[in-house]
Amino acid sequence: MLKVRLEYVHPWTNHAGFYLARARGLYAERGLDVDFISGDFYRGDPACLVERGEVDIALVRLNQLLFHQQGESSLTSCAVMNQCQIGGIITNKASGIRRFRDLEGKRVCIPMGVARLYTELQQAVEKDGGDFSTLSTIDPGQWEPDIRSVERGKCDAFINVAWWEPYQGSGDFNDLVVLPFDDVEVAPHHSYYVSARHDLIERNPQMVRDFLAATAQGYRMAIDDPQAAVEALQPALCHIDPDVLAASLAAVAPSWLDADGDWGTADMGMVRGYTEWMAANGHLSVPLERALASIDGGCVTNALLPQGDGVVPARLNNRVVG
Repeated sequence: MLKVRLEYVHPWTNHAGFYLARARGLYAERGLDVDFISGDFYRGDPACLVERGEVDIALVRLNQLLFHQQGESSLTSCAVMNQCQIGGIITNKASGIRRFRDLEGKRVCIPMGVARLYTELQQAVEKDGGDFSTLSTIDPGQWEPDIRSVERGKCDAFINVAWWEPYQGSGDFNDLVVLPFDDVEVAPHHSYYVSARHDLIERNPQMVRDFLAATAQGYRMAIDDPQAAVEALQPALCHIDPDVLAASLAAVAPSWLDADGDWGTADMGMVRGYTEWMAANGHLSVPLERALASIDGGCVTNALLPQGDGVVPARLNNRVVG
């Protein structure tokens, strides 16, 4: 069984291609029995789980990937989930917020007080000509807000996933206001990196290629047949209204493919640019030189994707350690 750890505490529509690929037998026809796992972080985040070998593949953030570069247990990203970042400001029309500078004087909730999101918010407001010093930011602790927090007056706006949390309220979808950080070109980056241990890839590269090929096909199917994607997701998200799934799916699907229509391709310029942005703003988990050396050494590769050359890069064997 191939254990794949998703990045969040439950599946959501960004995982539609995985679930549709499994429902349509695309993994099975390649001899793969795939189990998607989600849950809390009691045993560590997904990067820790895959590094320890408790799962085979995990969806991790770039910062986590760069931190876990230790010898044979180091992680390698074989695909990315989205061609842009997933975060942004979420609110509704009643708030009067239509652009980032409209956040002046407003109460903005930042999930778990994540410092990186605070920096993105400040840069987005200032790039739009706003005075960031007038904002009030709220740290909700372990609770992650969705649009209901705005509807109930807990805040005027909040930061979260632009394609999921807006659709969890009771209001009309047409009343939503979503401001992705990419709209003002603040810290462009891929969302999550589909990663495995280096030794697994070296030992069984064909299994990884087969998994990625089936997944890429699943994502193309989800784009072509959104209703099938909703139906594939519904058993895992039986508590979510299918209209919510459909709306969220329509919002996230355009982020899946690159300019050539391929799923999973990492833009190496974007990878390096975001690494440098994190370093410049004090959010990088390792020294910049070490991070860039790991990237140059192949910790992010497109080679195993269907559009790649299929050859595990030799540079993976020259991973920077320390």
